[in-house]
Amino acid sequence: MSRLDDAVERLTRAVARIEKAVGRVAEGEKARHAALAAAKADYAALAVTTDTVAARLDAAIGRLDRVLEG
Repeated sequence: MSRLDDAVERLTRAVARIEKAVGRVAEGEKARHAALAAAKADYAALAVTTDTVAARLDAAIGRLDRVLEG
């Protein structure tokens, strides 16, 4: 029985290590999802800013064209 007990103990430790590793992978996955969501939010904010700047530049260029045309 000693060999069987040893084998069961080794198997129990191995399963515990696997469960711990799976937990770390799951945490890493959550962190990646959070980082992706933050990047998407930043991108959306930058897109709004870019649109605003583009509209203002277009307006300024239009005013300059009108001034130059006199």
